[in-house]
Amino acid sequence: MPMGKPGGKQKMDFCSVNRQLRLVAFLSLAVVIAWPAGVVRAGDRGGTLPSFSAVKELVLREFDKFPDHQPADIISRGQVEPVFRQLAGLGWQVADWREILEAVPADGDFLVKQLRTPGGRKFMRGIAKYPDAYDRLDRLGRLPYGKNTIRALIRGPGGYKLIEYMTTASGGRELGRQLSNAPKGKNFNDPTGRIYTAKLLLARLKESYTAASRPRSC
Repeated sequence: MPMGKPGGKQKMDFCSVNRQLRLVAFLSLAVVIAWPAGVVRAGDRGGTLPSFSAVKELVLREFDKFPDHQPADIISRGQVEPVFRQLAGLGWQVADWREILEAVPADGDFLVKQLRTPGGRKFMRGIAKYPDAYDRLDRLGRLPYGKNTIRALIRGPGGYKLIEYMTTASGGRELGRQLSNAPKGKNFNDPTGRIYTAKLLLARLKESYTAASRPRSC
């Protein structure tokens, strides 16, 4: 039986495989070029994200369910946790939801409980317009006798004025610098990094949304 040239079949198979590899590489490149910018690939992160306007609408609608809730009121984890389930139903699994939830005050947090009393609500709505008011109040509560001070501010008719002074006056910042030297008073004038309001929650969600919208690099 006649024999073919040594290595002939191997050469033919190699050429065939080489053509297939070139075809696969070409098709892969075509997919990358054609994929719309900013769209999350299905299978990479669970499909295309909803618009952030839809996310914002859902979040605000969730807080509207709570009686007498106003936009600048303090929020708590019990209110925020269902938001992530709702967002998952909308098509966005928030990757760092645990980290976000951890930054929201717990339902039993001293500040939450105090600001949800009748007097506390009135006090809260008197200070909410001032920048970083919740941060200052939170830090104040961590000082020795700070909780008693907050209770006194809530009971007093002009208690909100101390927070106004701390957040808007140069003397208030100086007071904060002095309180930074007190036990548990370090960085008194700085934001705590906690999420106190729906507005702050939306700002934090926007950061996560931007990261999730970014196409994954190979």
